[in-house]
Amino acid sequence: MKKQSSISRLQSVERAITLLKTLGNAASDLGVTDLSQRLGLPKSTVHRLLTALERGGLVEQNPTTEKYRLGVDLVRLAGRVLMRMDLLQVAQPHLHALAQACEETVNLSILTDDGKVINIARCPSPRMVRNVGWLGREMFPHSVSSGKALLAYLPEQQVERILNAGLPRFTGKTITDPTHLKNELAHVRQQGYAVAQEELEEGLSAVAAPIMNYEGHVIAAISVSGPSFRLTEERLVELAEMTRDAAKAVSHQLGWVGEE
Repeated sequence: MKKQSSISRLQSVERAITLLKTLGNAASDLGVTDLSQRLGLPKSTVHRLLTALERGGLVEQNPTTEKYRLGVDLVRLAGRVLMRMDLLQVAQPHLHALAQACEETVNLSILTDDGKVINIARCPSPRMVRNVGWLGREMFPHSVSSGKALLAYLPEQQVERILNAGLPRFTGKTITDPTHLKNELAHVRQQGYAVAQEELEEGLSAVAAPIMNYEGHVIAAISVSGPSFRLTEERLVELAEMTRDAAKAVSHQLGWVGEE
């Protein structure tokens, strides 16, 4: 029975995917009868699929014609995928160039919907001693340079929401006081980059700069990280300028017309 149930669920998923593709390729909205004919499925099955997809925001019904089209949530998701693809395509050469120039690990990071930072691209340091820099690892933004670079340019309400979720301590240097963190974010905006010295892991330091889109909104951050014995305060200042230049170059290619 369990095997049959699994097969049935898989079949429903496959049918839902086909239905979404059919709506996406259609020149106009489609009704239940149209979809039933195109998919070769009973109207009852099509209606059941549409109801589930509509609940998830993946399709929506025109209240006048009662026909269906792709939902706003699906369009929004597609837009994010395209944006991320554009971001990666544009940023990759700059990440490699920066990694070669500084000989440290370079990461490209974004903020998730639940306020965490994840690395979506990485160029490792050629040196023997280097940080791991996990791709896809979720991190609290207050504890990493890329997170601070992102927080510094977000709307105040969004920052408050993220801070209210908690500022856990990871080392003796992690900033856990909201007022202290807000002051640091103001400093990040003044200098155009963020620094984290052993705030997530002891012995690990990093510097990061924000990437802006054509609307001037922060969408990502480039960071350079490595062992603290190499990334001294003096070295971090040098790397900050290089990182900031790389982030600006990516921003300009994405259409940002801010500071040259």
